[in-house]
Amino acid sequence: MGGWRFIYQAKTIIKALMRPRTNRDDYHTMSREQQVNLIRLRTGHNRLNAHMNRKFKLAPSPTCACGQEDQTAEHILQRCPLLDEERKEVWPSPTPLQTKLYGSRQELEKTTTFITSAGLIV
Repeated sequence: MGGWRFIYQAKTIIKALMRPRTNRDDYHTMSREQQVNLIRLRTGHNRLNAHMNRKFKLAPSPTCACGQEDQTAEHILQRCPLLDEERKEVWPSPTPLQTKLYGSRQELEKTTTFITSAGLIV
């Protein structure tokens, strides 16, 4: 009898997961391309030198083109001197990394705009 209960519970869980969302958060109202860029930046599984060098050995070095530190999401969004101009256009005042990656829809769109205007492929 326990097996039937497990199958019923599994079916219930699967049905709940397949049901369309009725309330959508800011992240889920964005385009697929924007979502992909954000999730790659959030997780660190991206095409930036740090990940491509350490994980796949496809980049010759984890260092950013600026030469100051590893090219990570935090580096490009917060400190890379090569992207200062683009960063100041998008965020005129200092903005925490947390806000850039997990903030309101407006903040998330600023992040994806920055990535595009900087010519980065994440």
